[in-house]
Amino acid sequence: MASYGIELAVSTLLSKAGFGHESFQINPLSASGNNRVFALHCGNEKMVLKWYFYDAADTRDRLGAEYSFLEHAWTLGLRCIPKPIAKNESEHLALYEYVTGQTIDASKVNENLMQQAADFLAKLNTKNSRATASMLPKASEACFSVSEHFSMIDARLSRLDQMPVLSNVDKEAKEFVKRLEAYWQDAKSRILIDCQCLGFNPENVLDTSERCLSPSDFGFHNALLRPDGQVCFIDFEYAGWDDPAKAIGDFFSHPGVKVPHAQFEIFMAKALEPFDQSLQMIGRVRALEPISQIKWCCIILNEFLPASAKRRSFANPDENPDERKQRQLNKATQFFESLPN
Repeated sequence: MASYGIELAVSTLLSKAGFGHESFQINPLSASGNNRVFALHCGNEKMVLKWYFYDAADTRDRLGAEYSFLEHAWTLGLRCIPKPIAKNESEHLALYEYVTGQTIDASKVNENLMQQAADFLAKLNTKNSRATASMLPKASEACFSVSEHFSMIDARLSRLDQMPVLSNVDKEAKEFVKRLEAYWQDAKSRILIDCQCLGFNPENVLDTSERCLSPSDFGFHNALLRPDGQVCFIDFEYAGWDDPAKAIGDFFSHPGVKVPHAQFEIFMAKALEPFDQSLQMIGRVRALEPISQIKWCCIILNEFLPASAKRRSFANPDENPDERKQRQLNKATQFFESLPN
């Protein structure tokens, strides 16, 4: 859908949401990494309009994943999320509640906010929630065994190793990937030793009762702090069923807004409360944490992959690609140097 045709599609979407034929206005909000996001004013209502990236080569149903996850969470009674209002799958558009709040940086993260995040994850994973969520998809890059986690990182590093080298910043990134690959080989060895000590086989697949509903890409980088002090979590296009170790590891490893690692044990215990085997899970989450750390190094470098760069250009068409690459390489290097030796 060309940008000049969005008005007609939005009008249809508003009618579907019950707004009749009121006039409306859309204004771009801060660009996201993959999609275009607008504030939509219709009558006395203000909503968020999300126009999702779509490409035949990208098989992830971003709209479907986010909208169905929010519908499920809203039905549970959770209100730390925006309300889903309407969607138009053929035009890759969806309407959501507009949330008034401030962005959250690392200086604002305290025990209260950490507790709210852990509560959200726990409430998503009550037995009732998991029993009624079978229709939800797997999370993006879901892994249900240690071997699958290993394969996921191996695949990411392999793609980065094959990145096109067209400029000096590409050459720098290629050398950095070699350092990351060496670090990963050492980390894999340590994880396998931990698996042996904990008594579980890396090939074993998690039972469905041990899997969690994960917001994915979960953290305060995707959250707003409402005036009443309550956190509203946003952006769930990667959400779905996943390994609790990945959900928790990603929360603590995400470089967007660093959270205090001193809260790791408290957060983990709270988030895993709904699971019958929570004590066994705790050991597994600890052992697999390095996987999330290395994965996020790779994700930061996605700018060097043609498919990911295409999504970024869709969301931010006016930004210089080489400047984006250099910024991401600097972030990845800084993040990597903060990892345990």
